[in-house]
Amino acid sequence: MVQFLRQLPVPALLLGVILLHATAATAQEKTPWTDLSLEERTILQQLEPRWDNLSAERQQRLRNGANQWERMTPEQRREAANQQRRFQNLTRQERQLINQRFRLFNNLSAEQQTRLRNIQRRFQNLPEARRRELRERYSRQINQLQQEQRIQREAERTIRQSQRRVNQIIRQSQSSDPD
Repeated sequence: MVQFLRQLPVPALLLGVILLHATAATAQEKTPWTDLSLEERTILQQLEPRWDNLSAERQQRLRNGANQWERMTPEQRREAANQQRRFQNLTRQERQLINQRFRLFNNLSAEQQTRLRNIQRRFQNLPEARRRELRERYSRQINQLQQEQRIQREAERTIRQSQRRVNQIIRQSQSSDPD
């Protein structure tokens, strides 16, 4: 590859570097509201006043979402709207937890994501009684783990207090030594 690049005339090499940077810059540029398709503007109309303040990445994600919405069947749209309503009715902490899990999931490899989706699909296909049993077992395990963590923190706190007390006694003994 390096030999190939050395054989290129300088203007061709410069043109390639310029095009590479132009492509990277274009990918980072914001999209003006007027450049959106009519369908995208219709779906994203609530965002029009804030559109120019959104990052290029956020704009692109919203455009992708609008295009995905456009391809959905009416039933899929109803379900998505219901999910959005349920999400909005959650507490702030619940929404933050879901967003955190979403980010964690998106940071997984494609293979790990597929594995988790398969596990979820198998879980959803179980009878309700079995799902309830598994949820209860998971809840007990979480409670046990939290209890163990509390005990561990308490033990560490006790050890730190004991170490401080020992050090205090040592300092007092050294200061009272007539050496």
